[in-house]
Amino acid sequence: MTTIDVQSATREHFARIHRAALVLTGNPWDADDLAQETFLVMARRSSDFQGRSALYTWLYGILLNLERRERRRLSTNRRKLQVLWTGDNDRQNSTPPPDAPIEVAEWKRSLWAKVALLPDAQRETLVLRFSEKLRYEEIAEVLECPLGTVKSRIFNGLSTLRTLLADDADATLPMPGNPLEDMHHAI
Repeated sequence: MTTIDVQSATREHFARIHRAALVLTGNPWDADDLAQETFLVMARRSSDFQGRSALYTWLYGILLNLERRERRRLSTNRRKLQVLWTGDNDRQNSTPPPDAPIEVAEWKRSLWAKVALLPDAQRETLVLRFSEKLRYEEIAEVLECPLGTVKSRIFNGLSTLRTLLADDADATLPMPGNPLEDMHHAI
């Protein structure tokens, strides 16, 4: 069993976890909450860390689990609210109000907004690969899946992303990283 120095772990890894949370959520407020919750879980469950992987990969696992839970909760709440607001189904697709920060509007037009449309498994894999620059083996550790599954998710995610961008009339957004290298590596 490995002992975690919570303060130094927070100082060392908070920025990268927060960045991943921002890419996953698309806005700074939810990213702040998600990153902070990740480190609260780390502090409460530090004894669960066995040291078989790097601390940051364990933290990414916590982050992704919290984000999945929040997405499920929001999805359930949205379905309940749609019963009350019939005819307002386009509400979640509307642009932010004029007083919302510019970063939110820019994110919605960014490549990461297209990534957010992908199925969860592909989205998470692409975020870990291209936003967080994790190696394939590290992604497999975080997601607790075989290396071949990571390669498949990256390949399929990039293919779907390419289709989404081709369908978009404003497809001037660059693909992340070096997708051809990743597509080749994933084969």
